[in-house]
Amino acid sequence: PKDSFSEEQGRLRQSMRRCKDCLAGGTELVLMKTGRTRSEEDECPICNLPLPFDDGEVMLKICCMKKLCNGCIFAARKQGMRNCPFCRAPVPDEESKTLPIIQKRVDAGDPIAFYALADAYRYGLHGAAKNIAKAVKYYKRAAELGEKDAHYNLGVLYEEGVGVKKDAAKAIQHWEAAAMCGHVSARYNLGCVEKDYGSWDLALQHWKISATLGDKGSMEIVRSMFMGGQWSAATNSLESILKSLSEYQSAVKEMSSPDRHKAKALGLDAIRWM
Repeated sequence: PKDSFSEEQGRLRQSMRRCKDCLAGGTELVLMKTGRTRSEEDECPICNLPLPFDDGEVMLKICCMKKLCNGCIFAARKQGMRNCPFCRAPVPDEESKTLPIIQKRVDAGDPIAFYALADAYRYGLHGAAKNIAKAVKYYKRAAELGEKDAHYNLGVLYEEGVGVKKDAAKAIQHWEAAAMCGHVSARYNLGCVEKDYGSWDLALQHWKISATLGDKGSMEIVRSMFMGGQWSAATNSLESILKSLSEYQSAVKEMSSPDRHKAKALGLDAIRWM
């Protein structure tokens, strides 16, 4: 947010992203050049389709630390398979057995396991007692190992001052790290930061990127700004805006499948108990 920075910090922050001459010339910094596509780890390893953004449509299998779409889990359940559809490991029959499995993967240095353990302590999952200090510790380790979801969540904690001292600059730093790895929510948040600071053109550039990756909220903002004429032709051409809207539709289509539609209609809890 704008009032989180002194005047001097604000000038420095703006110059780190783009000077006005660079902005007019269309020169892009690394932040705008990277993170424009989703990585292979954002795909369901079974159907190879991009994973939905809604956490309720994805399951993290702690046996192999793979994120699977509910569509593939639903398809496996229909065939009578209760084990993990990816690695075929049996599902723990007791919640208390889950945390040791995660810890074993943590001991092996798995970044997603560090993230899963952080989530367990943050939300009190898998029998773990809520402990925000431990959650921050494991998020930081996961982030050091390149886990973009950990960067995103650290950004949220720093923005809200939960478990850490409130620090807008650190929140932005973590969101930038996540966005450059293709994290859509982090990219959307950066657009909101730039908007709050008054940099509408930069905000629009962030939202165009997250829209092309399939984020509905970003697409609605881009469309609204386009319809309202809230954009500068010097940095955001009409062609680029229309292209973003078209690519949004393609990204949404890529995340869809008949099994995913059926799984969404059925609901996560119902799938788990099939």
